[in-house]
Amino acid sequence: MERINKEEFLANLRLTQAYCEQQLQHTEKNNASILRSINPVCDGKPIFQFKLEKYGVGASYYFAADWTIDPYKDASGFSFSELFQIQLQVKKQLDLPSSRQMLDGEILVSEFDESVTDGAPEAESSGLLDIYDCPPIDTWFYELKRGGCRIFFAWIPRPFVEAANGGVEVCCVDNIHWFKEWSPSEYDAVLGSA
Repeated sequence: MERINKEEFLANLRLTQAYCEQQLQHTEKNNASILRSINPVCDGKPIFQFKLEKYGVGASYYFAADWTIDPYKDASGFSFSELFQIQLQVKKQLDLPSSRQMLDGEILVSEFDESVTDGAPEAESSGLLDIYDCPPIDTWFYELKRGGCRIFFAWIPRPFVEAANGGVEVCCVDNIHWFKEWSPSEYDAVLGSA
């Protein structure tokens, strides 16, 4: 079983927090797009676009990320793991101000390989999570593999915690969690002195 590398985890977390703080200046954007600024191109198209969706009896509308590839295994070669590396490289190439202090927010854990793509977490989070129960790509900061399952850690800024929690609560396969509840001992070991 792969363990969390505390040094890498914290360095990537701080980098991601700085990047997300920069993106939060674009207050005119919706839940689906504000933290999905990293959007690699595949076959001449961005890997996701945004579309208006309707949800529920009262017909609530929200914007959703619409993937143009299958991120589980696309013929182009893109996969979640490759997208994770791409987004991390984009962040590392920028000259972002880094804070030694943790910013206000929560860490979401997503076991991507367990998604059933029913859309409930996407709708309940008003598009913050996508059809694959995936948090926005800008928020990803650490990848772990356990038992053949890829696990991604994402930093959710405080203004989006309530929306993300809506998705966590309706997830029928229990594949998205708050880190501090998913593994309290690992949470304390990694973030206890941060």
